Amino acid sequence: MRILHVAPSFAPAWAYGGVPRCTYELCRALVELGEEVTVWTTDACDATRRLATAAQTIDGIVVHRFPNLSNRLAYHRQLYLPRGMYTHAARHLREFDLVHVHSHRHLLQTVVGRAARRAAVPCVFTGHGTVPPIERYVPVKRVIDALGARRFLREAAVCIAVANVERAHYVAAGVDPNRVHVIPNGLRLADYAALPTRGAFRAAHQLGDAPLVLFVGKITPRKGVGVLLHALARLAPAVHLVVAGNFMMPAAILTRLTRELGVTDRVRFVGLLTDEAKLAAYVDADVLAYPSHDEIFGLVPFEGVLCGTPPVVCDDSGCGEMVRAADCGLLVPYGDVVALAAALTRLLESAERRAALVANGRRYAGAHLDWSRVAATTRELYRQVLRGATAARRP
Repeated sequence: MRILHVAPSFAPAWAYGGVPRCTYELCRALVELGEEVTVWTTDACDATRRLATAAQTIDGIVVHRFPNLSNRLAYHRQLYLPRGMYTHAARHLREFDLVHVHSHRHLLQTVVGRAARRAAVPCVFTGHGTVPPIERYVPVKRVIDALGARRFLREAAVCIAVANVERAHYVAAGVDPNRVHVIPNGLRLADYAALPTRGAFRAAHQLGDAPLVLFVGKITPRKGVGVLLHALARLAPAVHLVVAGNFMMPAAILTRLTRELGVTDRVRFVGLLTDEAKLAAYVDADVLAYPSHDEIFGLVPFEGVLCGTPPVVCDDSGCGEMVRAADCGLLVPYGDVVALAAALTRLLESAERRAALVANGRRYAGAHLDWSRVAATTRELYRQVLRGATAARRP
């Protein structure tokens, strides 16, 4: 198959969170299965940097990046304005058998959706938790929906939910539930076969042997870092917190909160971690805290488990659904500072309990979450879509 993936950001734009990483890993796994994969994306990298727009091949994936009109708008307002994409789509979309669009309410989705309708190329859509208008710029998102974003969801051949809880998001947006298929995100398990030596991250950040709680992720209000700081204030004074991620909200809000709570000396904001540095942080932490709400999947808890660190997550989302299914962590209500502090304390005080949860999580990930398995399931869904499209064209 000639498969086109469309996403607002793509590898190595890790500052944009899970969408570019999941899109990249799925494309890479599809290439390994022998498929022909192309990606259309933007040159967004992070708040200040852009990526080269010249066509390139990454791990067998042909990548075309279109220059954003404003890098600042892309990073701070989630407004992607790719120059030249409309003309490119009109000329080249017919070269593909199928289009897979990732994430909702971006101009790439609209442009490609229109071109796909004209070319009669079927579309698959994965929202990665972006279908409900939540967190930031909600009024703007509702306007975008009214201007036609929901039309794309209703016209897509199938929509992929990465957890069962996401199915309801699609139905609320007007998608026929029979067109919603649940396929989880994955992990490249081989990346966790040889982990960094324990102690390297602690040494680099002068953390000693203090009990260590870790948060990894984009820092936005939805991620619950403020709630986590309040919970830290309730923990034993010896416990330290590392917050690893890029700020997509004013940093002063959280630094001021650390002062007000009297925990400044117990918190390290270390910025975005990738590759070996991120693995080293997971390895050295005792417990992973991921107190986000509406987290439709969340790779972070399973990344932690594969590095030997069990998570505490919120129970209102697909992330909680997966952690519960794997029995690899503790669940708490979102925003419940007392429950979060109690769960963190429970794990910090029991190495035996931590080890048991990690063992459960590793078994679950091996059975369900390897990208090769996820890609094979996705490819079969593509084939079903193409068979349906072929049948619909017959007289």
